Amino acid sequence: GIFFNIVLIIFVDPYFHYHKPLKNINYFMINSQQRYLNNGIIKNFDYDGIITGTSMIENFKITLFNKKFGISSIKIPFQGASYKEVNDNIKDSLKYNKNIKIILRGLDYNKILCDSDYMAYSNYPAYLYDNNFFNDYHYFCDKNVTLITLYNIITSFFNRKKINFDDYSSWRDILGGKEKVFSNYKRNSFKNEEKSFLSEEEIKIIQENIKQNVIDTPLKYSNVKFIYFITPYSIAYWDSINREGNLKKQIEAEEIMIKMLLNVPNIELYSFYNNYELITNLNNYKDPQHYIWTISDKILEWISEGKYRITKDNYKEYIKNNLEFYSNYNYDKIFEK
Repeated sequence: GIFFNIVLIIFVDPYFHYHKPLKNINYFMINSQQRYLNNGIIKNFDYDGIITGTSMIENFKITLFNKKFGISSIKIPFQGASYKEVNDNIKDSLKYNKNIKIILRGLDYNKILCDSDYMAYSNYPAYLYDNNFFNDYHYFCDKNVTLITLYNIITSFFNRKKINFDDYSSWRDILGGKEKVFSNYKRNSFKNEEKSFLSEEEIKIIQENIKQNVIDTPLKYSNVKFIYFITPYSIAYWDSINREGNLKKQIEAEEIMIKMLLNVPNIELYSFYNNYELITNLNNYKDPQHYIWTISDKILEWISEGKYRITKDNYKEYIKNNLEFYSNYNYDKIFEK
């Protein structure tokens, strides 16, 4: 029984741990199992482009990305990930695949001020990430893996489907709107005093986080183009940091990151916080942070056209305009019926 189970799991390999997907097998890629699937995708698929980040990139379509940039890509989202976790997986992909040309990565706006070694997710399936076969008994003894393997085989007889990265981890059936956003947002009843500048310790934390987890890898792989975009949260998020008294600090932290990124030649940086129409329209969001799939499409379109790119020539004006806009915005009006 156990020997047959091991042979079956190695043959089908539902998490792509040993080999790329077999042509005649359906692979059931469960969205909640990103951290079980992504390492196998990184190691064993054929690709020269990557879309990666947190849940903020889950609705991105690799078909659109491929078309706009002339590549063949994969999508590897890590829900709730820190900059370190995403970067660790980028480093793995570059180690396994020498053909990578472009990496598109979302930089979550609320993770700029995290410690450089912070890991938001601790329950990692480490046995899938090391190269120790003797550690793989977890893979063979997991009932869920056996069930997924059998499901993959059985469904292959009835309805054969190709792996579709457009659908992997996407939630395109969810729409946005004010009601949705505010069902996920509780407003502070009072506004804290504005904390107008970062401490030296906070500046150091930002610099270490960005250096280690955002900049060092592009510096090491100068032949790869890294396209970074700062994930555009809604005006409800800005209301929350405004109520906390952290709005100016957040923009200051962003400026520190921007200045560091603009010194790396193979990094292209984009931000959409100066697209005030996007940020203030709550129909574009399902909660204070997550934009819906139509915005994911637009972000790919804008990046491919070079729109909203941050450069050494325009970043000061970008920061100044945003500071003015978000500091003076009438947040009360978004709560009016």
